[in-house]
Amino acid sequence: MAENSQEPRRMHSFLPRGRFTQLLLLLLGMLVLAPLLEAFLHLRLLEDAFLTAVFIYATYAFSRNKRLLIAAVCLALPAIALTWLTPLAHLRWLSILGALCDVAFILTVTVAILAHIFKQKDVSADVIAGAIVVYLLMALMWAQIYWALEIIRPGQFGIPAGDGPIAPALLRYFSLVTITTVGYGDITPLTPVARAFANLEAVMGQLYLVIQVAWLVGMHVTMKSKQDLMDRKS
Repeated sequence: MAENSQEPRRMHSFLPRGRFTQLLLLLLGMLVLAPLLEAFLHLRLLEDAFLTAVFIYATYAFSRNKRLLIAAVCLALPAIALTWLTPLAHLRWLSILGALCDVAFILTVTVAILAHIFKQKDVSADVIAGAIVVYLLMALMWAQIYWALEIIRPGQFGIPAGDGPIAPALLRYFSLVTITTVGYGDITPLTPVARAFANLEAVMGQLYLVIQVAWLVGMHVTMKSKQDLMDRKS
């Protein structure tokens, strides 16, 4: 009985409860609110501020797992530092390193959240929020990959005239359009490498939706069947 009573605690100890909803709000703030405020209020660096908040909050989410916490801190600290140093230093290698640090941190967080989600025995609102968080983190990770490609070899992506030089914000928009397979066509990959990564993101995004939705539906059906069985017995 003691082992059985401790099992749910072990499964929920991976991440603190209720963290996915807050993380989702931060991601939406970075992707939606920050661009709007920068456009209408001319407030600069809001997207970097939101990205820093996402990294800090995601790191805090690992506070119950020492190994993951150490890994998250080791990846988050250089990623955050380079986020703020890169615009000041204007060094090409620093921009590439910053983008790669972002990719490493986001990938670690994404895998950890997925592992936590698939261990759950019921579908709660926070689990659904976690599934959405993973989807948005995937888009953010691919945007940083595109940014690294553009720094390594400029001209990987074509943008509409008048939009100015290509920036991480534009590539985040392109990544969201790609992963959702909307494909507006205003930003286009011009090189074989950029097209290959865009193809891979589109495929992975659709596979994730199919697998995750199927899992959530399966868990919901299982929960409903168990509840109906319990109701009949009572």
